[in-house]
Amino acid sequence: MLVSEISLWGAALVACVVIVASIALAFLDNQMLRRMLVVFGATVVQMAIVVAVVWLVYQTYAWWSYLLWFLLVLVLSICWCLYPLQAIWKKVLCPVSVAMLVGCIVVGGSTMLCLPLSVFLSVYSVLMACMTASMMQTMMSYQRNLQKPEALRESMSHQVRNLAQPLVMVIPMLYAGMLLGGVPALEALLVTLLLIAASFVGNILSGAIALQMLRSKKTE
Repeated sequence: MLVSEISLWGAALVACVVIVASIALAFLDNQMLRRMLVVFGATVVQMAIVVAVVWLVYQTYAWWSYLLWFLLVLVLSICWCLYPLQAIWKKVLCPVSVAMLVGCIVVGGSTMLCLPLSVFLSVYSVLMACMTASMMQTMMSYQRNLQKPEALRESMSHQVRNLAQPLVMVIPMLYAGMLLGGVPALEALLVTLLLIAASFVGNILSGAIALQMLRSKKTE
């Protein structure tokens, strides 16, 4: 959508709704409002960085700008994986970082080999979002089952189950986008299956690496 097509009245209405909701929340739970403002501020900063890098990529189309996007998405994914584990983030920082790095190499490399670089930004980001959501659930499951002998096995089972959730919700959107972009149905289906396979391997591999590193630390 072009900026000129955005309704100023609609934007003003959204701003009013946000202000009214914030005032109401301040009366109900002031502490929750502060938390929401912190999360909102972090999201705005993140979006500003993402927009700047995307603009840079589309202005240069250079290998280093694609590498910058690759690293930016990796760092953001690691941060979001660690966010719900703030109490033990130092313990899981290394395993999560190594696991996400290996997973993003598999996912990003597959994306670059299967698809042209012109769609690398969007497809790679979507697949990394799926992996981030799955890794977050896996780490939280591991934390809950930490005292159980079968913690690793149980968390790995959660990894497989959690993997299907983001893929089922997101991958059909990619398929629909390809159809709307004029890609033949069978070709779009083949690309979708390739992306599902790459995402599956990346997710399972990253989860196994993180859990194995955590178990190794525990036994030391």
